[in-house]
Order: sequence, then C-alpha cells, then structure tokens
Amino acid sequence: MVEWRDKFPETEREKIVLAAKASLRKPEGQSALDYLLNVRKFSNETINKFNIGYCPTSINHQVKGRIITPIYDTYGNLVAISTRHLDRSVKNRFWHESFDKGSYLYGLYYAKNKIRKINKVLIVEGECDVACYHSYGFDMTVGLCGSAFTLFQVSLLIKYCTDFYFMFDGDVAGKTSMERAIRDYEKYNLKNYQLRFIPVILPKGRDPDDYLIENGREGVKEKLKTAKENYEFKF
Repeated sequence: MVEWRDKFPETEREKIVLAAKASLRKPEGQSALDYLLNVRKFSNETINKFNIGYCPTSINHQVKGRIITPIYDTYGNLVAISTRHLDRSVKNRFWHESFDKGSYLYGLYYAKNKIRKINKVLIVEGECDVACYHSYGFDMTVGLCGSAFTLFQVSLLIKYCTDFYFMFDGDVAGKTSMERAIRDYEKYNLKNYQLRFIPVILPKGRDPDDYLIENGREGVKEKLKTAKENYEFKF
C-alpha cells in the first residue's frame, strides 16, 4: 500500500469522509456499494458504522474513483484516510495517508466495548477483514494498520482484555507476522501480564475474510474454539 507523502489538513480530511459517505448512497456510488455488499460481503450496518464512502470519478480530486475508509483512534478521532481504487488495473490502487501505523488498530473504536465484555480480541491484518468480520457479528475484531503487531498496540488492548487471537493471512507474510508476534510475546514476558497470544492458523492462500465467507459464522467460531483448545493443550 502506497503512502501519500503529506497528510490532508484535518478539516479537508473530514470533508472528504462526509462527502464520500454521502456519495456512496447516490447513483454515482452504486458500483462501489455493489462491490462492498456483494464482493466484500459487508453489511449495510457495518458500512454506515465505519463511515465507509466513495469518491466518484466525476469529482476533480486525487482520491476520485476510490473507496474511502477513515481510520480513527481509540476515542473516535479521525487520524487518516485509506483508499482503494475500484479499477484493479490502476497503478497504486491502494493509497493511504502517512501516519504512525504502529500506534493504532483499525476498528478499535467500534470494537472496544465488545472486547471488554467478552475479554478477547480478534486481530486480523486488513481493513476489509475487519469490516467483513463485524458484518458477521464478530464485533471484537480489529486490524493492524501495518504488517507488524507492536508493543504500543499491546498497550492499547491490555486495557480491555487478556486473550489475543491472531488470524493473519495464510501466506508467507502472514506466517512471518504471526511468528514475530509470538516471538515478542516470549521476548517481553507478556505471559507475566496474564496475556495469552492465541494463533489461529488459516489454510494456505486464504485470507480471514475468504475463510469467513466460505465457512460462515459457525465455521469461524469453531476455528477460534479449536485454536484456544490447542493453545491450552500446549501450555
């Protein structure tokens, strides 16, 4: 994903999000809405909750033709916007503003109450994974804004729960990220803080949203249950 060198001014960023959210529900946003509902399998409720929008190609702006995903901090402050172009052939299809990715977790603002209630968080990689899982009722899901899980992100979550479930992409990069998280868990003796890092291993080549769409809510619940049982057996 390519970063913009500069960030939008705060007021302009907010205007982009509001305008894009409105455009998504207009005729010019129909193709983007169809993509979100029928390809990514987001629910209307989740699209509205996450303030996902679309900038039409008719608008003279650098994010035209792109789905707009705002990124908020734990308290609902807008820190950046992330985009993807609907046209897969476009160079730099994925663009986002530059920000300190290791200091935020996508979706935590919406997920924190559920995380606190059930004492567990499901950590995935991408924004679309998060929105898809919330659409299926897994409201404790958050996403890494980068490829690595950081100690700062641990500090964000430790206020809400002790059980961290990691479900990364079933590829080499996902495996590397998982191994890094487990290595840091041991390196920094996070077990002493009563934390549990529970890996959820997906089949090779499958992303979290792929797995959810193919296996349904019950399939994922069983996957999480098995992961916890394997963890408890090991330790």
